[in-house]
Amino acid sequence: MRRPSPAHAFRAALAAALLGCSGAAGAQAADRAEGVALRLETELRESNLTSDAPRPTFARGDTVSGRLGRETTLEGEAEIRRAGTVIRADRITLYEADDEVVAIGNVRLAREGIVFTGPQLQLKLDANEGSFASPRFYLPLTGGSGRAERIDFLGRGEVEMHDATYTTCRPEDPDWYLRAESLSLDRTTDEGNARWATLYFKDLPIAKAPFFGVPLGDERRSGFLAPTLSLSSTLGAEVRVPYYWNIAPNRDLTFFTNLNVRRGLQLAGIARYLEPTTIGTTRFEYNPSDREANRSRWLFDSIHTTTDIGGWQAGWVLRGVSDDRYFIDYARSIAQSAERSLPRDAFVSRAFGDWTVRARMLQYQNILEARAAPPYNRLPQLTVTNNQRDLRGFDFGLIADATEFSRDLPGSAQGGRMIVNPSIAYPFGGPSWFVTPKASLHATSYRLDANPSGPRSIDRAVPTFSLDSGLVFERSTTLGGRDVVQTLEPRLLYVYTPYRDQSAIPVFDSAVANLSFATLFAEQLFVGGDRIADANQLTAGAVSRFIDPSTGVESLRLGVAQRAYFTEQRVTIPGVPSRNDSRSDVLFVASGNLGGGHMLDAGVQVSVADGSVPRFGVSWRWWPTADRILNVALRYQELGFAQIDTSWRWPVSRRWAALGRVNYSVLREQLSPVTGAVQEVKPQLLEGVVGLEYHADCWTTRLVAQRYVTATAQRTSAFFVQLELNGLARIGLDPFDILTRNIPGYRAPSQRPVTPSRFYGYE
Repeated sequence: MRRPSPAHAFRAALAAALLGCSGAAGAQAADRAEGVALRLETELRESNLTSDAPRPTFARGDTVSGRLGRETTLEGEAEIRRAGTVIRADRITLYEADDEVVAIGNVRLAREGIVFTGPQLQLKLDANEGSFASPRFYLPLTGGSGRAERIDFLGRGEVEMHDATYTTCRPEDPDWYLRAESLSLDRTTDEGNARWATLYFKDLPIAKAPFFGVPLGDERRSGFLAPTLSLSSTLGAEVRVPYYWNIAPNRDLTFFTNLNVRRGLQLAGIARYLEPTTIGTTRFEYNPSDREANRSRWLFDSIHTTTDIGGWQAGWVLRGVSDDRYFIDYARSIAQSAERSLPRDAFVSRAFGDWTVRARMLQYQNILEARAAPPYNRLPQLTVTNNQRDLRGFDFGLIADATEFSRDLPGSAQGGRMIVNPSIAYPFGGPSWFVTPKASLHATSYRLDANPSGPRSIDRAVPTFSLDSGLVFERSTTLGGRDVVQTLEPRLLYVYTPYRDQSAIPVFDSAVANLSFATLFAEQLFVGGDRIADANQLTAGAVSRFIDPSTGVESLRLGVAQRAYFTEQRVTIPGVPSRNDSRSDVLFVASGNLGGGHMLDAGVQVSVADGSVPRFGVSWRWWPTADRILNVALRYQELGFAQIDTSWRWPVSRRWAALGRVNYSVLREQLSPVTGAVQEVKPQLLEGVVGLEYHADCWTTRLVAQRYVTATAQRTSAFFVQLELNGLARIGLDPFDILTRNIPGYRAPSQRPVTPSRFYGYE
């Protein structure tokens, strides 16, 4: 047997000595590696760091000296390891009685996700108590680094640095850094606190604070966030100071104090919670004394859902504002400025086997022009449904709905409606075909308190018969040089519903369904329960899919559909013209990932009467790399809207990127939603965003200008300037809501994947 080398024998003997073996036992441990009980772990667990169990120490060095059981000195590439702590130096002395290490010369300490380097270290290993002279430090998890005059180790996970600096830039020439009299790091809570700190950017002090939070990881933590400043033509200048309260891992609250030059002091907040069976978000805004309105003003917006309370589900959507002009004065986006009917909706439901019961209360707060034609309140609504599948081949369904309708508008119908809608179907088919005959009955009873268009007591029963069928063909082909499986799926749907006179029935919730693939293959022309359209019609369509055979991912989908009418339409909704064609418009759709970062989603409606296009929508996205994105969309509906919408984020140099969105309306004639008459409108910019983004290695700055038209034809402008210091804070106006909403796919350059554990960078 080959004899071990002197270096090997020395290191083995040293390991045995440090493990507590001596004499013959040490020699046996060196030769047979016995005397140490090993336990296999299936995962690297952080709980092991706080264990009080005895831990072995491993060491190595070019030379060794000392007294066994008292001190051991290692010199020349010396290294000591114990339970996640690694110390390297030119010379290391271990005092076994005190469990203390003294390291001198090119010292490197890696412990609990932080790396320290410097000339001299004194540290008690298990207690983590000691000091480090003139050290530098590095946090692999965040990329942060810095230096200090001295570091004191105060116990497990706690470190205090004196006269310290911190940055996430390159340490040799940082663009920004934080200098503090003391900097405390606590790895047990992943919190860092700087006291009497000054923030420097390009060597110029830009902020001072007696207390400054420094993130050590991606965990949320309580504390003040960087204040922001906003400037807009409607709100004027506003300073926002946010405070984040990390109540629990699944609950938090962000509280805002907004000081507005025009409106005064506003208090706002967003509370979020996520429980195993409950999720919700509540947002509020409150101004106790609006300077211009000379009164208090408020907003609330709460969404809550509970999935299991003794088998019941419950939830609500509660929204409201103090007055009609709240969104005009306080809106920060075009979408918010268009709010008109705010729901206050609450429900409870429960499943009993195949039966489901749902009770609902829905009321609206209507503001501005919505007061002229408000939606109906449902106080209350009770719905019972039953679905049973494959009972001797049959599918049975039942929907029963009882609703009390009311609204605050003179001359409106008011009262109750009861709907019972049973159905039966017998689907059959094979792997490549299906046929489904179906019959249903829509029975309705009205008991009204007021009905300007007819009697107060009305009963109606309308049957519907349908036959749905389809085929599926497949073939192997290529698409853009790639092997794919192409399908061809033709489908036919025939529907027959006899005519019933419904002119005396009020319209509570019915409307004409927009033409789409889903509505073309639906049995009813109307949505809602007040109108059941007479029908004798056949819908024909086909879909073709291109599928990657190795992954099953659909690359492209093409479709076409049209409906043929065999009789004229007789059931109508007041104010809506009836159909007078024997065929519907033809609908073409296309969507998919075309490769090379190209994505397409398009739908075009073509009139068979005159070849016109009454409605279409086409959107194209080019996303070749993570930092390049271009969106182009065209949206048009006759007498409704005509918009050219494009947005982008595109580098213009190595550091600079252009940001923007232009949503422009080219419509010249529009149907008035109030009077129903055609009125002239001017082409105009609906919303525009233009900006520049500069990205350095450790900081980013953004300059963004926004302009949009509110629903009351007022124009609002805003300007944003923001400095983001990676891993520390965002200073200035916050344009992220604006950018993410206006540029689909936008992400900040500093965003990175969440690191799963503090063991990232483990040595």
